[in-house]
Amino acid sequence: GISQVWPEVNIICPSTVHPQISPAMQRNLDAEEMDFERTDAGASQTYQQQAGSIKRGSYVMLKGHPCKIVEVTTFSPGKHGHAKAHMVGQDIFTGKKYEETSQTSHNMDVPVVTKTEYPLMNLNAETFAVSLLQDNGELKIDLNLPAAAGKATEEDTKLQQDILRAFADELVVSVVVIAACGMEKIISFSATD
Repeated sequence: GISQVWPEVNIICPSTVHPQISPAMQRNLDAEEMDFERTDAGASQTYQQQAGSIKRGSYVMLKGHPCKIVEVTTFSPGKHGHAKAHMVGQDIFTGKKYEETSQTSHNMDVPVVTKTEYPLMNLNAETFAVSLLQDNGELKIDLNLPAAAGKATEEDTKLQQDILRAFADELVVSVVVIAACGMEKIISFSATD
């Protein structure tokens, strides 16, 4: 399944006390003056790369979705002088295809994508929740099997069935989790006796 990491919310409360205002009135004023700031979680989750240097197999943000590029077509400068790149990518979490055309000289957002292998410690066959062992010895319990989140691809469903079967057969199972843009998903596994 896909889990969402939410950005932090910082609450800034002014602490100026007005001399002729009662404490109750001051609390009301402070409540009205509260300033909510949303820290941009996406800022460090992407970096810029020139569109002309993006190749098949690269990761890029298309229409706001982290995608793996499956096709890139470049067009020579036309009448108005700008070379363009047409990219087709597949969302790394949903499998949905997205397309975008950009001038090859323009920068595009590229998601920071990580793949991490975790030993599977436990799973719930009814809720599809998994417990994974992190390097620091703590359990990671915020993920589900890939087909647990409603709109599963055929690959997600097959992967989930294979993981369930291997775990039921009491094999030692490790899963690979892909992470980008605050989301995570199990994308593959290995099993040994």
